[in-house]
Amino acid sequence: MDLLGITRDGRLAVIELKAVEDLHLPVQGLDYWTRVRWHHRRGDFQRAGYFPGRILSERDPILILAAPRCMCIPRPDHAALFFAGAGVELIGLDERWRDGIRVVFSNQKE
Repeated sequence: MDLLGITRDGRLAVIELKAVEDLHLPVQGLDYWTRVRWHHRRGDFQRAGYFPGRILSERDPILILAAPRCMCIPRPDHAALFFAGAGVELIGLDERWRDGIRVVFSNQKE
């Protein structure tokens, strides 16, 4: 599932969320992130009325990859993601996510 959100400081957040193992998680996330960045740099989201009442940061979006922890969580140094300049955050979810979402791994600074 692809989601587009916004952080507290107005930065767009591209979220690639998987419920099952998917080897394409990093590539799919990068593809979505690239499209969002393209539209963001052109001001398309503001013009289209996304996130009303919020001012979007001029910074490039962040990319959040979320999947069950023991599934295909990519390495943080995945070359394609860093060559693109995406700030990447990895979130590992408990495999029993259907019973309640619980983060078991995160490389977020906060």
